Amino acid sequence: MESAEKIKARTEALHALGLDQSASSDDIRNAWRHIAFHGHPDQAHGDCSGFTRAKEAYDLLRKEGFANKGSTTGKPRRPKLRRRIITLETSDIDACRALLNTALPDRSGDEDISDAELMCKSDHVPDAVGFFGRHLTFFVPTPVHQGPNRVALPTSVLAGSRRTETEVLNFQSNDSGSGEVVVPDNITARKFPGAKSVRIRFDADQQIRDEFWLAH
Repeated sequence: MESAEKIKARTEALHALGLDQSASSDDIRNAWRHIAFHGHPDQAHGDCSGFTRAKEAYDLLRKEGFANKGSTTGKPRRPKLRRRIITLETSDIDACRALLNTALPDRSGDEDISDAELMCKSDHVPDAVGFFGRHLTFFVPTPVHQGPNRVALPTSVLAGSRRTETEVLNFQSNDSGSGEVVVPDNITARKFPGAKSVRIRFDADQQIRDEFWLAH
C-alpha cells in the first residue's frame, strides 16, 4: 500500500510535466522530451528553473516505473481504472442546498439567514466526489444523525451536463457519526446517468479520502 505522501509526490511530478493522473507512460516520455528540448538552458536563454523542475519530476516517475515502456518485474503497474477525487463546484453545492431548503418551512422573511443556516443537522450536502471508473463516492463533511436524514446530491456528474441536476435522498440511521450509505441500484439507474454504483461517505475527513485513493 502506498503512502499519501508518495501519491502526492507523484501527482506533483505529473503536474510539473503538465500532465494529470490519466497520463500514460508515453505521455510522460513525450512531455519530458518536449520540455528537455524547449526548456533546456540553451533554448531558454539561460533560465533553467523549469528544466530542472521537470527533470526531477521525470526522474521520480521513471524511478517508480511510470515512464517505462511495457511492464517490468518489481515495477508498479498502472491500474486500468484510476481513482480520482474532485472538489465540487460552488454552484453544485449551492444547488444542493437550495433543493434541501425548498422542503423546509417558509422562512423567506428571515433575510439575514443564509442557506447554510436554514439547513438542519440531519441535512447533508457533499463537497467532493470520488471516481473509480463509473463508480461514484460522494464525500459529505457532516456526520449522520440518529433517525431520519436527508442528503442532496448532484446527479449529473457523469452526464457532462452544463446544468446541475440534483436529487434528495432520504434514509434512516440507527446511530450518529461517520458511516457509509449505498444508494440502491434501482435509484442509481434512474437518477445517476452513467453510474454503476453510488456510495455516500459521511463525516468524511482527509483520512477517509486518502483511504479512497489507496484502495485496491
